[in-house]
Amino acid sequence: MSILSVKNVVKSYGPLKVVDDVSFCLQEGDNLGVIGESGSGKTTLAKIIMGLIKPDKGSIETQRGFLQMVFQDPFQSLDPLWTIEAILKEGLFQAAGMSKEKQYQKMAQMLQAVGLSVDILHRFPHEFSGGERQRIAIARALMANPKVLLLDEAVSSLDTLAQKQIVDLLKKLKQDFHLTLLFISHNLRLVRNFSDKILVMYQGKIIEEGPTNNVLRCPQHPMTRQLLQAAFYL
Repeated sequence: MSILSVKNVVKSYGPLKVVDDVSFCLQEGDNLGVIGESGSGKTTLAKIIMGLIKPDKGSIETQRGFLQMVFQDPFQSLDPLWTIEAILKEGLFQAAGMSKEKQYQKMAQMLQAVGLSVDILHRFPHEFSGGERQRIAIARALMANPKVLLLDEAVSSLDTLAQKQIVDLLKKLKQDFHLTLLFISHNLRLVRNFSDKILVMYQGKIIEEGPTNNVLRCPQHPMTRQLLQAAFYL
């Protein structure tokens, strides 16, 4: 079943088409990677999908509240003046109808799911490592009970060990919460190990798509081959 449909989306800034007639469907349970060099339109597409930017043309079809986004830099995406409790409650859209006990239980559940203790609720983002902050950002996204997590370069600001830990965590969360994942990255090595399907973007267009193994074994577009050479030194 299609859980997200992107149809003929175009976004320009002056004469530059940043996203150029992009269409694809995300099926429920997919683990889709969107790969491309810097400036290929990946992040703009993500913001359009989330409703943060309005496209010039085209449409995004999904159910309201189904999508949550995890951004690249958790230090910027988490308010430094808020406690972790306040940050998590921000993602709890139905908080007004929940008792404080239920809210606490929900926060404890999501922190446990990302490998953190409920004891951190009174602390602030600057007290944590980059990997821990990204876990908090993921917990905040999960508070809204999303069906789709859109991850925009969500591990690129982390060191190699933290990247692996977060990727392993996302794989586990996908199973535990029956999530559909849209993973945007310039790092083809990560996408190879994370995603079942790949879209390759170049100059705002999707130039290649298909199952991960097929795209990597038999790339059809010169830019895909160039990305492979840069990533794996072929």
